[in-house]
Amino acid sequence: MKQEEAAALYEIYERALAVLSEAEPVIQALPDDEERRSAFRSHGEVIVKVLSSLRAPLVREYPALDTSSPAEDEPDTLLDPEEQEVVNRLTPEQIQRIDAQLLADCAAGWWRKSARIVGTAWQVLSKELPDVPVGFYAQRVMALAEAGSLEAQGNLHYMRFSEVRLPRGAESP
Repeated sequence: MKQEEAAALYEIYERALAVLSEAEPVIQALPDDEERRSAFRSHGEVIVKVLSSLRAPLVREYPALDTSSPAEDEPDTLLDPEEQEVVNRLTPEQIQRIDAQLLADCAAGWWRKSARIVGTAWQVLSKELPDVPVGFYAQRVMALAEAGSLEAQGNLHYMRFSEVRLPRGAESP
């Protein structure tokens, strides 16, 4: 494939991802039941498929196509003062609950995007811990990796540029 064709496809996939993101608030507003969880799972699978199967091969062949780089964005782990205030009020038990949920979606030997792990945990806990920012979940992924509870690759400050898994030989919680 020529670079011009790859660039055209890349732009189309970027627009598709932007449109897909418009569905997230609608899904979030659904009643908290299996239908909502299923919708989030399916939605996430579509996004991962577009990123990994359609866009990623283009970027591997033509790295200059990827206009989004971590250096251009603020880290996902960065919290504003209001978000930090919410985090400061969390109990150790609530933090353990977040960690357990993050680990529950990981698999030994299989890499998963940090964004998927964080998004799933946030979605599952959003009623129980409604004000906890997504950035804190990303911070907890980093802490779990630093503690050796997760293996990581990529830049954990940016969920879409990193992947995690349970260490080999570890059982899924």
